[in-house]
Amino acid sequence: MNPVLIDFTEDEWKQLIEKKRLERDNFRSGEPFISFGQVAARFLGIPRDEDDYYLTLFTLSQNPHVYVWNDRLNKENDPEKFHALQEVLQINQSEQLSVNRFIAFLEGRQLIPSHEDTSIHRHIRESFNKTLSQFVEQHESGFKHPDFRRVISDLIKWLWNHVDEILSKLDEGEVPVVLWYGDATKSELYFLSFILNLGFDLLIFHPLGSDIFKELDPERKQMIVQDFQVKKEPRPFPTQRPDRRATVAYQASKEIERILHTEETPIFKPWQYRSHFPVSITLKTTYDELFLMSRERAFIRPNFKIEGNEVHIPSLFAKVSGVITNRSEYWGKVEELKGGDLSLFIRYFPFTNSINGNYLYHYQHALSDDGVLDPKKMINSVWWKLKQLPLGVQEAIAAGISRVCAHPKLLREHHETIEDVQLYLFTQLTVLPESIVGLLLKFDYPQFVPRIILYNSGSGNGLARSDTALLLLLNELGFDIILLNPSGLRDLELYLDEQYYDVHLMDQFEFNYEYKEPKKPIWRRLFKKDT
Repeated sequence: MNPVLIDFTEDEWKQLIEKKRLERDNFRSGEPFISFGQVAARFLGIPRDEDDYYLTLFTLSQNPHVYVWNDRLNKENDPEKFHALQEVLQINQSEQLSVNRFIAFLEGRQLIPSHEDTSIHRHIRESFNKTLSQFVEQHESGFKHPDFRRVISDLIKWLWNHVDEILSKLDEGEVPVVLWYGDATKSELYFLSFILNLGFDLLIFHPLGSDIFKELDPERKQMIVQDFQVKKEPRPFPTQRPDRRATVAYQASKEIERILHTEETPIFKPWQYRSHFPVSITLKTTYDELFLMSRERAFIRPNFKIEGNEVHIPSLFAKVSGVITNRSEYWGKVEELKGGDLSLFIRYFPFTNSINGNYLYHYQHALSDDGVLDPKKMINSVWWKLKQLPLGVQEAIAAGISRVCAHPKLLREHHETIEDVQLYLFTQLTVLPESIVGLLLKFDYPQFVPRIILYNSGSGNGLARSDTALLLLLNELGFDIILLNPSGLRDLELYLDEQYYDVHLMDQFEFNYEYKEPKKPIWRRLFKKDT
């Protein structure tokens, strides 16, 4: 048997789990394998209405081919099987058993159920093999890991107490559905992996949004993940139908909200995605498109999307080198870019203060086990200076810093290693200018995009490396960044490879071409109030 993950949208899974194997997409029958569609999903958080959420859980639990197992797994152990397993574990203790040999010992002591249908027996064995192989991959010491004894003991118990029972009474073509709610122990996690390998449908619900299966499926290839905005402490699993007395007006307002403010529609409530993470998609544009695109809201731009807990924002990162012949038009475009509450105009460099302290200790203590900066550790650190901001904004900034440091784009200086660059970026980004923080607070991700306009006349000190570090973070968070350099001299190129931003070459170059504030119209000067 070869289960194939079925993709779906919204609540389509409710209809899919009712379909028999041969009615599903990807069904193929032929020797020696049967291929069929499998519904496997993790629902993190609560969609829209909390009462509807728990009503859905209760309704599912009443379905005869849906098995609700969390806190209900039968932990009774057959003494004979227990002793047989101890013998296998004793052999494993004295030898370095491979997965295949370990399973062979289990079969030799009849610890894996046998079936008249040899294809079912073979499928159970192969699925068990995949699960144990996954354990070995996740643990350097493999079967010698101290947790393995507990995990394998529980897997054998539940294999007999639950899986064998389901398979023995399974109707032809029916796909069992396992519903898991809330947290899971390590043994339970690997049992869910075994269920997935068997081809059962698996639905994992966690109201608080904890992704319990992330360790075994970090890239979300084994299961569909629906990540909802609302996160709440789990209630007890509903054992009776929730008592709801919603008014007609309430129901109507919820339905309107569902239609207007889902991720598939271009109508958004203010700050609807404040708890999401902004992630930049840097656009490649022509010179003319640069100005056209800068006027558009994020959700109007190409490739805007909301995926899980991330808002993917199409943003601009460009350098305009030189000036056009029509100077009046050039300055008109500069003033247009400067306009608006979400624009920051910078013309004196460097515009950041270089931090020269040793932040190695802080950096190392903010790393997760996989060597990447952990946003939660960063936010809870003593050096974190943004604790007054809304938690969603803090998490977005921390996640952005983590991504910038994980894949450093800054050019290395003499004798610098990648690790040195990562530490440099981390150090510079521990302090953000107030003006930047102000823009982040005003940034409603699907709406107007904050814009950083840098005007480098060439007469001052020029762009610094610390400036570029900040620009990389702002680009990562979805800001538009446009650098105007009339002289055409190198600045950004000194610190950043040109593959990461657009360069638009104009037909003329002007050195020391200082920015001048536009003159106010004469009628404004005539009627200006005395101060």
